[in-house]
Parts: sequence; structure tokens; C-alpha cells
Amino acid sequence: MSTKKKTARKAVSTGVRYPEALKQQVIEFVEKHNSQKGRGGQSAASSKFKITPLTIATWLKAAGVKPGGSKTAKKAAKKQVAKKAGKKAGKKAAGKATKTGVRYPGDFKKQVVDFVKSYNDTKGRGGQNQAAKKFKLSVLTVSAWLKAAGVKNPPRKPMAKKAGTIKKAAGKPAKKAGRGVLSELEALKAAIRKLID
Repeated sequence: MSTKKKTARKAVSTGVRYPEALKQQVIEFVEKHNSQKGRGGQSAASSKFKITPLTIATWLKAAGVKPGGSKTAKKAAKKQVAKKAGKKAGKKAAGKATKTGVRYPGDFKKQVVDFVKSYNDTKGRGGQNQAAKKFKLSVLTVSAWLKAAGVKNPPRKPMAKKAGTIKKAAGKPAKKAGRGVLSELEALKAAIRKLID
């Protein structure tokens, strides 16, 4: 019986007694955190001071402090979060606008269009791609400038003509080869006749 009473007393007396100064420090930390961020002071204090959230909740209740912070503090925290989000969104939008919305002067556009015309006049086609490479522009941008200037891409040569010329070219060597073989055969025949005669 005596051993059971001793273990029961030990179990009761295991609770940690915190000094009043520490309690006050934790309560002030929670209030400050909640006034700045709206909520989360209790869990932040728990991780900082290594005290259980239930203990902190008891201290806050005894001090008359609401764990989630006041409504005005929550509203202020929400406004701060919204402002930060708005600033980030504004910066992103500004960054995108500066990257994509490049304004080129009219004389530069004319220079590019003239380059495409002269290239196509000398080489037939391909000026649009060459201009994009030379002036470091996208092909779509050059195409839009050409369309605005009323310049049309040169027509492509029909593929049927090319195929016909290839067939003709392929046929000619075959005929020449045939003639060569025939002449060699005739020469062999003549040599054989001489041997026979």
C-alpha cells in the first residue's frame, strides 16, 4: 500500500513550475505576433520557448488574451498580406510588360523590311528568316512588319517542274551508258571475228 501512494505522489509532482517573468514574456510574444500577422502566435511561441501549446493557452486564458488575436489585428494582418500580394503581382506584370512589349522605331522597321525585299530580290526567298537572325527578332515580328508594309512573300516554285527535270537528268546518263555498252559489245564482236577469220 505504501509503494502505491509514493508512485501516485510522484506522478502528481512532475509538473514544471514556470516563473512569472517567463509567462509574461510568452504572453507578450503571442500578442505581438498576432497583432503583426493576425494569428499563429501560440504555435510560434510554443516552438520558440519549447512549451506545449496547451500550457500557453492556459496562460493566455488566465491573462484574458484571445489566442487568435483581436479582430482589428486580424484585419490589419489581412491588409498587409493583400498589399504584399498586390506588390508582387504588380512587379510580375511590370516585368512581363517590359520583356514582351518592346517598341521599335519606324525607321528600324523600314530597315528590316528593306533588307527582306533586297534579299528576296537577289536570292528569290528566305529574306524573312535572314532578317530575323541578323536583327535578332522573332520571325513573327518580321512577318507582321512585312504584312503592315504590304510586302508579300515570294511564291514558291512548283515541285512538279523540279521532279520533271530530275527524271530527264536521270534518263540521259542511262542512254549514254547504254551506248557505251553497245559500242563495247561491237568492239568485242569485231575482235572475235578477227580471231575466227
